[in-house]
Amino acid sequence: MKIKFSPSVLFSGLSRPALALGFGLLLGACAGMGERNDDHPDETRNVDRVSATAEDLLAYYYKLAPMSGQSLARERRLLSQLGTDPDVLLRRAMVLGHPRQPNPDLPQARNLLEDLLKRAEAPELYRLRPLFPLMRQLSDSYGDRIYLEKQLTAQNRQMERQYQKLLAFQRQASELQEKLNGLANIERTLPRFRVPESPRSAM
Repeated sequence: MKIKFSPSVLFSGLSRPALALGFGLLLGACAGMGERNDDHPDETRNVDRVSATAEDLLAYYYKLAPMSGQSLARERRLLSQLGTDPDVLLRRAMVLGHPRQPNPDLPQARNLLEDLLKRAEAPELYRLRPLFPLMRQLSDSYGDRIYLEKQLTAQNRQMERQYQKLLAFQRQASELQEKLNGLANIERTLPRFRVPESPRSAM
């Protein structure tokens, strides 16, 4: 025995307002289901909006940790198009100084942070005050990395100069050895003369 369901039978006991409300809820649920694909946005989806709270910026800072160098480079390009809002400047400093940034710009990142810290009393920076300790720590960390990079660059230059001196010394030693070998070859080709014996030694 087959039972057939008809919309007219199913909703026969409902008034028109109730039907309209029911269809509205059904459409809303369908729209919500269609939006569930965005529950996991890509890593640059939220970069085009300005974070309004310190919690948003702190979450953004931790969000950068697993990013690849390619993603960080893309994030850097997007942030450069968002103006000079304090929230954007802070995020730019985070991205510019990230350890996996392909071409980090530590001086610029540190300058951005120092400028924000100098304007700490400005009204537009009020919501960022909970992040001032993090900003100071980042600025100091960037400063340490800049110093270490300068030291490493100086050491590399010194090692390069020493290496060039070593190469020059080796060339000079090789040239000297070739001259000595040439003199030895000339000496071997010279005729040997016997010293005549004195008359006394012959008696």
